Amino acid sequence: MKVYCLSGLGADTSVFELLKINNPKVYVEWIPSFQWESMTAYARRLCDQVDDSEPFVLLGVSFGGMLAVEMNKYIQPQKTILVTSLARTSELPLWIRWIAKTRLNRIIPSFLFGSNPKWLIWYFGIKSEQGKKMVTAIAKKTDRAFTKLCIDKVLSWRNERLPENLIRIHATKDLLLPAPKGIKGIDLEGAGHFAIVENASEISVIVEGILSEAN
Repeated sequence: MKVYCLSGLGADTSVFELLKINNPKVYVEWIPSFQWESMTAYARRLCDQVDDSEPFVLLGVSFGGMLAVEMNKYIQPQKTILVTSLARTSELPLWIRWIAKTRLNRIIPSFLFGSNPKWLIWYFGIKSEQGKKMVTAIAKKTDRAFTKLCIDKVLSWRNERLPENLIRIHATKDLLLPAPKGIKGIDLEGAGHFAIVENASEISVIVEGILSEAN
């Protein structure tokens, strides 16, 4: 059974390199987005990369997890696994909802969305040299205009429906998308937002266990 992997905003498939599972991994590639396009509409187009004629699993990290939730409205995976991500608009941190309400994002020029690697390393809780090199490389090749468009989609996102067979993996030290209170999930103690790389071994064991039940 294939596992379709969606990376985080601005990231690429390299974040899944350390994820060791027996099932084949298929990387869902980012496609150009339209300014007027909603998160739901964008997710619908991403579904074209999924072969739903056979059982499959969606695994989304951060922004990719939100898209995986939206893709469930059009395709039916055996499992949907979210890693350091959220499933509903109401779960977004207050500061993100405040930006959405004030529409502050609309007056910020796209060139400011080229994130500083040193800041990301701290904010994402990255300790390993491999993680630092990876996030630095990702930051250098980030498409700032595309990133701004996707941030706009998150800020205008409206969803309160939970997919069936949803499994959440949260990092207890995630500063960007902390686990919502009262939400049941699998906690990675001491992990930050870049857990898919920094805690790859632990996540691999967890995901392999989930897949063994689904196979």
